[in-house]
Amino acid sequence: MSETFAVPTRCGKCDGCAIHHRAICIGAMPQEIAELNRISHLRDYARGQVILGQGEETSIVGNVVSGVVKLMTSTIGGQQQIVGLLFPSDFFGRIFRDMSRFSYEAATDVTLCCMNRPAFETFLSSHPQVERELLRSKLDELDSAREWISVVGGHTTMQRVATFIYILSRRAGNRKYSDGTSRGPIISVPINRRDMAAYLGTTPETLSRNIHALSRRKVLRIIDARHFELLNEAELMRQAGWSREDLENITTFGI
Repeated sequence: MSETFAVPTRCGKCDGCAIHHRAICIGAMPQEIAELNRISHLRDYARGQVILGQGEETSIVGNVVSGVVKLMTSTIGGQQQIVGLLFPSDFFGRIFRDMSRFSYEAATDVTLCCMNRPAFETFLSSHPQVERELLRSKLDELDSAREWISVVGGHTTMQRVATFIYILSRRAGNRKYSDGTSRGPIISVPINRRDMAAYLGTTPETLSRNIHALSRRKVLRIIDARHFELLNEAELMRQAGWSREDLENITTFGI
């Protein structure tokens, strides 16, 4: 199994959890938190490691604590296609299904709160409040996925690029340069240009032209291929072609 390549770390402790206020356990009572703590553990994966392989037994489920996870699927021609990105607090894995329909791969170094799938399914059967929270989060994720399809299928390349960068600026975790030279938040892109282009339904060359156009318009400052400084959030939103409410809906529930 792919998960055997991961390095188990400490036992999961829910007290002080960085994602508790956003993860599915947000509605859990103290005794439920204690039970989740007993069946969970933290596990680290290095960038590029496979967490669950497509077609493998879904032995673990849980939440992303830190980092970004790619959802991949194999095309008929055998190529790998990114179909989603999971950010901190997002749920990974498939409950009530023996086999994984997608491959989960660490796009960056990640820490996951992992639970044995059968144990978590048993927990859900006895704790409807957490089960409802999981259902709500999955329905929100489905709504977001449908909105993302409309972005890729019906928007210009610039609108797709700007929307994607905006989501990253809000979800992936921004940082400041330690020397204080940056004026705005630093956006870290967890996937390479080729994968990003495929995910946005364009070519690497067209993607690069749009990123440089945003740079010329002083929306972004290009630091390197995977890092940008956000200089003008309002203009980035205008280039995305969405209302603030629509952008926030997509941002909140992942892509």
